[in-house]
Amino acid sequence: MDRMAELSYSKAGQLELLVPYGTRFEEIARLRERLFPDLVARLPRGCPACISGESLLIRERFENVLRIDLDSLEILGP
Repeated sequence: MDRMAELSYSKAGQLELLVPYGTRFEEIARLRERLFPDLVARLPRGCPACISGESLLIRERFENVLRIDLDSLEILGP
């Protein structure tokens, strides 16, 4: 399941779609067809029927990252 997108909603009212590195625009457009009528309604939000005034941020997941444990500040690896 390396090719997985993540949809999240912040308390500040921002929807974020995180897609894997190398995702093509056509794939995002196809996902958008399901995004608003079906998936967004499943997120815990104040008004599930309304998305006006909320922004949607689409960003690509970085391929090369360092994972850091916040308690020990140890680098866990890529």
